[in-house]
This record gives sequence, C-alpha cells and structure tokens, in this order.
Amino acid sequence: MIKGYLLYLSIMLVFIFIGCGKPTAEELYNEAVEAQKDELYDLAIEKYQKLVDMYPDSLQTPEAYYAIGVIYQNHKHLYHRAIDVFRQLIEKFPKHPVSPSAAFLIGFIYNNDLKNYDSAKIAYENYIKLYPDDRLVNSAKFELENLGKSPEEILKKQMEIAEEETSYGLAESGKSSKSKIAAKRK
Repeated sequence: MIKGYLLYLSIMLVFIFIGCGKPTAEELYNEAVEAQKDELYDLAIEKYQKLVDMYPDSLQTPEAYYAIGVIYQNHKHLYHRAIDVFRQLIEKFPKHPVSPSAAFLIGFIYNNDLKNYDSAKIAYENYIKLYPDDRLVNSAKFELENLGKSPEEILKKQMEIAEEETSYGLAESGKSSKSKIAAKRK
C-alpha cells in the first residue's frame, strides 16, 4: 500500500514538474508584448528582462532590450536607465536592425529629455560614425546643428533659410542648396 502510494506520488510530481517547464523565449516575448499593449509596463519590463536573462542569444533578445529602453524612456521617464539599456543592446547586438535606432535615441534622450547637450553631441556623433547609412542620419545632423535651441529658434532659422532661398531664386530653379546660400553669406 505504501509502495503504491509512493509510486503514485512520484508519478504526480513528475507530471507537475513537466507541466511547469520553463517558458520559451517566444512565449516570454509574446507575454511581454501583451503586457506592454495593456500598458502594464512593470510586468512588460519583467517579462522582457526574464527573456534577456534566460535567453541571451535568442532572436527576440535584441527586441526585448529595445522595448525595455523605450518603456523606460516614454512611460517610466527613467532616462538614464533607458540609455543604459540602449547601450547594452548596441554593445551586444551592434548589427541588429534595432541597434541604429537605439543609438539615435541615446542622443535624443540626452538632447530632448535630459538637456545634456554635450552628451547629446557625443551620442549623435557616435551614432553617425557607427551607422552612417541609417535612415535617421539626417535627423541626427539636424539635431547636432540645433542642440540647445528652442523650437521657436529652430523655426525662425528655417524660415530665414527659406526666405534666402526664395530671394536668391534657388527655390524656383530647383537648385536649392544650403551650401550655395552659405557661400553667398560669406
């Protein structure tokens, strides 16, 4: 009787442990995405971080890093944490498609959220150096030209450039060029 009970208990424990297997990277990623969609940001970070810790080489790991950084930046407003996570992503997965955006966002956070223009300059220059062909390079160059300026100052500058282009007849002839205007200013 006792042997039968122990055998039954042993079999039940095996089934319990088999049923409680560790989740796959894809399962964790999907759970994190759902939590993020439901605006359960702490739970999303927890799931993404668990994925990163349990499956550091998974296909979903770079996306998890990126999502954690975005949550810290946009929803938790923990800007330094976001920067740290983006840096980890770039260091571990420099060639992944989300890494250029992470590098750009480091500069963006320094510039727009932290108002640390020296660090923003370094971050944008590093981004351009690492990812010279990325789609956000022109945005980074624009940000570098306008570090520390208010939106009003930037708009005023853009309007002055547009007026100069029109007055030089460049806009109508299709030869619009900042370099030609800059040459005429000298």
